[in-house]
Amino acid sequence: MSADEYLLRILIREGVDTSPFSPVRSVLTQLDPIIRKWAGDKLLSINPSGSFAKGTANKSGTDIELFISLSEQTTESLKEIYNKLFNTMAEKGYPPKRQNVSVNVRVSGYRPS
Repeated sequence: MSADEYLLRILIREGVDTSPFSPVRSVLTQLDPIIRKWAGDKLLSINPSGSFAKGTANKSGTDIELFISLSEQTTESLKEIYNKLFNTMAEKGYPPKRQNVSVNVRVSGYRPS
C-alpha cells in the first residue's frame, strides 16, 4: 500500500458525515429557535461554517461552527451582540465559553462555536 492510499484510508475512516441528515446537524436544529429569538428581526441567516461546512471535519474533534449573519440595521455594538448571545446561551442551559470571536457551547456532545 502506498503512502497516499494509507492516508486516504485514514481520512475516510475518520471522516464525519456532513450530509443533510448528519447527526451533527441536530445542533443547528436545537439552537435555531434560540438564535432566532435572540436575534429577532435582525437575523439574516444561520449557516454551518468551518471544517464541517468544508467537509474536512474529523471524528477526533467533531464540532460545527455556526455563522450567524445579522442585518446591517443592527444597532448594538459587536461587544453587546457577543455578550447578549453569551448570556442567552447561559440562560437556555448551554454553559458557554468565551472565545476570541465566537461563543462555544456543547449540544448533545457536539461543540458548535
